[in-house]
Amino acid sequence: MRVILFSKNRHKAKEIQHILDNANVSIFSDFITSFDVIENANTFKDNAILKVKALQKKLPNDIAQNYILMSEDSGICIEALNNEPGIYSSRYANINNSKNVNDIKDASEIDNINKVIHKLNEKNIESSPAYFVSCIAVIRNDQILTSHGFMYGKVVNKILGNGGFGYDPIFIPDGYNKSLGDLDQNTKDSISHRFKALNLMKILLK
Repeated sequence: MRVILFSKNRHKAKEIQHILDNANVSIFSDFITSFDVIENANTFKDNAILKVKALQKKLPNDIAQNYILMSEDSGICIEALNNEPGIYSSRYANINNSKNVNDIKDASEIDNINKVIHKLNEKNIESSPAYFVSCIAVIRNDQILTSHGFMYGKVVNKILGNGGFGYDPIFIPDGYNKSLGDLDQNTKDSISHRFKALNLMKILLK
């Protein structure tokens, strides 16, 4: 299986490759000049579809027809923060009330984490129920397929571990006493929202 992933994150591509039984997963900038998509949809699914359609449009036809095109939209929803940051997870630290959210660029992982910690501390909350969402969108032979995965647990107001990426170091999944930043990759893959969404996609691609 050969996949072109709409992502600039090689760590994510490597993780997806591992979950997809070592499929050949490349990021899109290996083939074309990198570009951004305004993620102005209201759901993870619609944002994922926006991105994979944009990828298909930009790629030369001979490449697009010979690869599975894939995008993912994912994020974390925190109960104590009214399910923020949700679809704005990658931009969370850069969002304020004075700007159009669709014009805001992604923030750094540590800035996003620090904003969550700050907001929890403002509420004098050490932890809150939370869940991760992953939506995978694929175009194969001009057909669009989507799948979802969820991982439930809690976020805490301190960084635990330095592994993983995104919000991993402040998220403790249900049934564990370590954050995703402390869990080994195989354990994380076996329970993650991305793993669940990709496993469903593997079934759809058969």
